[in-house]
Amino acid sequence: LVVSYPSADHQAIMESSYVNIPVIAFCNTDSPTKYVDIAIPCNIKSIHSVGLMWWLLAREVRRMRGDTPRTLEWDVMPDLYFFREETKEEEETPDVPDVQPTQETYNAAPAADAFSAATADVTAEPNTTIASAS
Repeated sequence: LVVSYPSADHQAIMESSYVNIPVIAFCNTDSPTKYVDIAIPCNIKSIHSVGLMWWLLAREVRRMRGDTPRTLEWDVMPDLYFFREETKEEEETPDVPDVQPTQETYNAAPAADAFSAATADVTAEPNTTIASAS
């Protein structure tokens, strides 16, 4: 189990200790390290430093597996590991064309739907016959 914030993920860390799952945590100076097996000291107060630590950890795991040799530079940029909140420019929706309704739109017959088809079989007069008690 790898966690970024040991104080926020204390429940998962504690439960992993019950089943002997090793825990790796990015820890600040004030982070609780109870039940943490490997503490990686770093700044966890900034999203950029946490993203950089995830990038470093992923790069090192790839190097240890032999997927990426140490002589070559890793082509994955660290900013891919940063959480980016949407800004006003990113939230812009595509422009919807301004379409004016035609006269046929207002005078068109209503479309037959399932409700009107189901209620067409019902008679106008409700059945009020009550069976006699015997």
